[in-house]
Amino acid sequence: MGPVVSSVAEELDTVDFYYVDVDKSSDLAQEFGVQSIPTLVLIKDGEEVERSIGFMSEEPVKEFALS
Repeated sequence: MGPVVSSVAEELDTVDFYYVDVDKSSDLAQEFGVQSIPTLVLIKDGEEVERSIGFMSEEPVKEFALS
């Protein structure tokens, strides 16, 4: 899913995307309750507002990021 998110990140300059390696940052994965990979977590104003689990193509990722 990395290439899809990277492509969307290049198109959207109003959204910041961060990649977390859950093997190297298990504490962060646990803090956000990540149990499946891939997981996208949308955070606005420091609060989780939406979550998506599983693969998505570019258009759904754009819609998710802009929701």
